[in-house]
Amino acid sequence: MKSLLTSLLFLLLFLSTAAGQSDDKVAKTPKLNYDWRPGFISITELFGGPGLNLTTDPYSKYYYGITTIAGYQFTRNIKAGAGLGVQMHNEGALFPLFIDARYSFSAQKFVPFIAAAGGVMLGFQNQDFTPWIFINPSLGIKWVVANKTGLSFSGGLMTMSGGAGRNSFASFKLGIEFKGK
Repeated sequence: MKSLLTSLLFLLLFLSTAAGQSDDKVAKTPKLNYDWRPGFISITELFGGPGLNLTTDPYSKYYYGITTIAGYQFTRNIKAGAGLGVQMHNEGALFPLFIDARYSFSAQKFVPFIAAAGGVMLGFQNQDFTPWIFINPSLGIKWVVANKTGLSFSGGLMTMSGGAGRNSFASFKLGIEFKGK
């Protein structure tokens, strides 16, 4: 009798534990399952935004451009990489060299994420090659559209300082992410 009650208790405990597991941690389609695997990634983003606060300084009214990031997805949530690109400002072009890190929250087809990029931007318009330092934190969402492809949209704040002072911008990015094998 005692062993029967113990067995029933363990069976009840096992069933309640199995029923209490969240089903959103397991991918429901192969494309989502592939998105969680570690591997090399390539992210290309179009971005832009208006200047904030004081926009009379050089390079402070607006910016837009394109960047590409080559990186690695270490776990289902963590990605990091290095990137380069071109940014057009009201005073001319700057060329960013930066690192990018992203943390994705567990989800299914739509994956929210936090990103941070930072590095240097170089300008070659005049003889003064003073680099600009920038940081660009953002919040976004990625839509897994195919087995190795995702589209992302994010918004944040881009701040740069250097040659002529400090400038801040609202930042909006539209990107496409490809994964390797």
